[in-house]
Amino acid sequence: MRKANKLKVHDSDEHIAEELNTAGPLLAGDGNVDVAALGALVVSADAAYVASRTADNAAQVAAETATDTKNSKKSLGITAYNNAVDEVNKVYPNDPDKVTALGLNASKERTNKGNCPKITGGKAEQWIHDGFAQLSWDSLGVLADYYTLEEATGDPAVETNWYAANPPDSKEAKKVIVKPKTLNVPTNWRVTGHNTAGVGVAPSDAFGGDPIH
Repeated sequence: MRKANKLKVHDSDEHIAEELNTAGPLLAGDGNVDVAALGALVVSADAAYVASRTADNAAQVAAETATDTKNSKKSLGITAYNNAVDEVNKVYPNDPDKVTALGLNASKERTNKGNCPKITGGKAEQWIHDGFAQLSWDSLGVLADYYTLEEATGDPAVETNWYAANPPDSKEAKKVIVKPKTLNVPTNWRVTGHNTAGVGVAPSDAFGGDPIH
């Protein structure tokens, strides 16, 4: 579903001014009365914003009042613009050509990620400080939003031996420092990738197996 993008408060003054000036007249002239009515408010807000920016630029240091006015008009412009965007997205759903024709920016088509594949290349070793292990595995890159980490003492083939590691997740795949629950006993780890599609297809094979002191 492609929709018109909204303005944000942290957008630059120049970007907001350009968007208000470009889209306002086009929105106001649209054939849909609701879109046109909200577009007229964008035009009005644009005029007020231009005037307040002029006052602000003329007195950068001394015009604190003008700056406050400019910021309030900026918020007014964003509100008017975003209300019009909401109406456009309702009246013209999934119509990027119409969105563009109205001077708005269409959102990019989102690509659905598949579930993360099984992770390989797991490696565990004693960290430089006692009481900690350092884990690494083959990164899934942008496919994974984060990884969950599990730890096991005893037979890793027994599912009930697995529990959440400390920490239980990581955004990184290299040199991840974990604190084993029990020291000086054989300890294994496994990791699973997660993304917007959910949990990965399977945890990695167990890796490690040496005691951490």
